[in-house]
Amino acid sequence: MFIMTHFLDAILLRRILGGLCLFFILNPSSALALSDKKSSTKEILVIGTGPIADGNIANARKAAVSDALSKGVEEYLTRRLGSKGMMNNFSRIIHNIMPKAKDQVENFNILAEEKIDHLIKLLLKVKINENVIEQMLRETNLVTMEGPAIKILFLVAQVMSPDGQIFYWWKEPGLLSPFTPTELSLYRVFQERGFQPINRMMVIREADYSGEMKVLDLSDEMAIHWGNIFSADLVIHGRCDILKGKSVSITLRSINVVNGLIISQDTQKERIGDVSKSTEPIMEGIERALNHLVMRLSPEIIRGFENQETTVHFFPVILTGLRNFKQLKEFENFLKKDITGVKEIRQTRVKGNTVSISVGFLGNRDKFLGQVLQHENLPFQADLRQSELGEIIINIR
Repeated sequence: MFIMTHFLDAILLRRILGGLCLFFILNPSSALALSDKKSSTKEILVIGTGPIADGNIANARKAAVSDALSKGVEEYLTRRLGSKGMMNNFSRIIHNIMPKAKDQVENFNILAEEKIDHLIKLLLKVKINENVIEQMLRETNLVTMEGPAIKILFLVAQVMSPDGQIFYWWKEPGLLSPFTPTELSLYRVFQERGFQPINRMMVIREADYSGEMKVLDLSDEMAIHWGNIFSADLVIHGRCDILKGKSVSITLRSINVVNGLIISQDTQKERIGDVSKSTEPIMEGIERALNHLVMRLSPEIIRGFENQETTVHFFPVILTGLRNFKQLKEFENFLKKDITGVKEIRQTRVKGNTVSISVGFLGNRDKFLGQVLQHENLPFQADLRQSELGEIIINIR
């Protein structure tokens, strides 16, 4: 029986190999595709275009080569940084890296050439000099977002003139008012750049906010308090002033909720056209203004979180109702992987189904608790209370 099984396996293997050989003979492009995947990612195929002026083919060919080299570097940077990295560093890429595109190309080969009307098109294989481009990236001080995404709460009012319509959700947070066009645009542009906008459509207890937190122009302190309620890493507060038929002006101020430091503030103004027939000019103006603003703000925000100097606070946490050791490890892994700001976990005491731990966290107690209890990945359902000694007691249901 053993011999027969191996004999059948050998026949099956020969048939599979024979089929693969026949497949690649009949489909040479598939074999080439597999071969291409093994080639270095720094070798890029690009098409360059050059205009033929006064019949000068040589100059057109030079222009096509130059165009292809720039495209090759652009493609490499897109692969290297990703879409979010390209958006967050677009200004530095355009001004500091792309003008020196030729210096970043190790060599190139012209694979094909075609003349179309008054244009020359060349197909080039471009080999990027990775050492040179990496050095330029370091010197340009490009930023990339690593670790958990920065969670942002938007506190941006929308003011329409001359009719005086003012919209801001924190005036009556319990009403869960719909998102304004300004908020929707903020969500989109920041999410595209790798940030995590917080959905404010959450039920907030009446005791969580006071009259000072419901004014149009929030103080930095009140904005930070809102950030703590929503367990945000960052708050962006400000306003969008829309003067119908004339302009859109947006001012944004970003604050680190953990340490209370102001990271940046900026303003952008855009002209808009007639809005008597459609509100599209307003939306387009908001989008243009925000794209300009966020292009400048996002690198500063990322650097602000990379370089933040904060104190690690240790909170005593008592877990009760544990069923097994695995449940404890799941909770500790949840804190390490999913809760931004957790730096250390120390186990201090074990007694029956109760375990005491000390959690080192970059931020205050309220922010820590908010992140834990509102997180969708919390490994169990639990009730929370605080002991007379200030210990955080999490009772697993």
